[in-house]
Amino acid sequence: MSLAGLSIEEYARRLGSSDPTPGGGSASAVVGAMGASLVRMVALLTLESPKYAAVAARADSIARDAEALAREFLRSVDEDVTAFDKVSAAYKLPKASDAEKAARTAAIQASLRGACDPPLQAITLAQRTCALAVELVDFGNPNAISDIGCAALFAQAAARGAALNIAINAKALKDESEAGRVLARMTTSLAQVGLLAEVVNGKVKSAIGSRS
Repeated sequence: MSLAGLSIEEYARRLGSSDPTPGGGSASAVVGAMGASLVRMVALLTLESPKYAAVAARADSIARDAEALAREFLRSVDEDVTAFDKVSAAYKLPKASDAEKAARTAAIQASLRGACDPPLQAITLAQRTCALAVELVDFGNPNAISDIGCAALFAQAAARGAALNIAINAKALKDESEAGRVLARMTTSLAQVGLLAEVVNGKVKSAIGSRS
C-alpha cells in the first residue's frame, strides 16, 4: 500500500517505528505536500470571494498548480522509500568473491545515485511552491496571509530535509565529479527556496506585525 494513502495517524506511527522507512526524506515530502496544499487553500479562498474578482483567474491558476505540486510531493513520499530500499538491498548483496564484491559495489553506487533523485525533485517542487506563494502573498485573501507564510516555511523545511538526504548519499559516491554535480544542483536550488521563503515571510510578518 502507498504510504501517501495512509492516514496521518498511521503514517506517523510507521515513521516512529524502528523500521528505517519511511524516514526523513519521505517525511520531508509529506511536509512539502502540506505546504503546497496551503497555497491551494489560500488561492481558493481568494477565488471564492467576490471581493477579489479582479484576480480570480490568476488565483484559480495558482490553485490548480498548487494541487499538482501537492500530488507530486505525495508521489515522492513513496519514491524516496523505494530508493532507500534499493540502497539497503544493494548493501546486502553477497561479497564472498571478487566478482561479487565488484557487482555489489556497482549496485551500491547505482542505488546511491538513484536515491539522490527523489530529494532533488522535492527541492525543485519546494522552489515551485514558494514561487507560487511569493505571487499569492501580494494579492491573496489577507485573512489567510499567515497560511501563506506557513506554506513557504513548510516548503523550505521540505527542501532542507531533502538536502540532508542528498548530502548523505552524495558523500558515499565514489565518483567525486558526479557527487559534486549533485551537490551543486542541490545548493543552487536550496538557495532559491530560501530566498523565496524569506520574501514571503518578510511580507507576512510586515502584514501581521510579527516580531518573530
